[in-house]
Amino acid sequence: MSTQPDIRAAAVVFRIDEHDRRALIDFARELTDGGCRIGGMVQEAFFDDQGRRTHIDSVDLATGNRVMINQPSRNWPDGKECTLDTAALADAGAPLRRALIDRPDLVIAEKFGEQEESGAGLAYDMLAVIAAGLPTLVLVPEPALARWRDVTGGEIAELPCEADALRRWWRGMS
Repeated sequence: MSTQPDIRAAAVVFRIDEHDRRALIDFARELTDGGCRIGGMVQEAFFDDQGRRTHIDSVDLATGNRVMINQPSRNWPDGKECTLDTAALADAGAPLRRALIDRPDLVIAEKFGEQEESGAGLAYDMLAVIAAGLPTLVLVPEPALARWRDVTGGEIAELPCEADALRRWWRGMS
């Protein structure tokens, strides 16, 4: 008899040149509107009138609370290079840690980025949620997919960042 939980997670893979990753956020909203409890966090970028990124917030899907995790550096005020606030990133992981206690119907984590590829950032929190057997979707950029597979042992489903694919996966979880 195995004591290992079923893996109920999927990587939602997107291409870097695809700026619209809204399918995941829209899917979360759709499930919430249908009565599901959603935990975890997503990122929201903000832009000025010239289209330059001003900052990125991590948004707690259960509470709506925000943590600014990224803003343009002093050397690159045009938004091309940003400064990641690693202390704020640790705070941004709180919704993932809380999901281990609250056990929502679905946990979303955006995203498996450079910090997570190196084992830092939200990597531990994401993997803890997956290991707990909670249904989990993690947004993974295509260039990080090989590292994601290494970290997860290649045991996790991979989905395109498309509403229909997310819905099919969710039906399989129910």
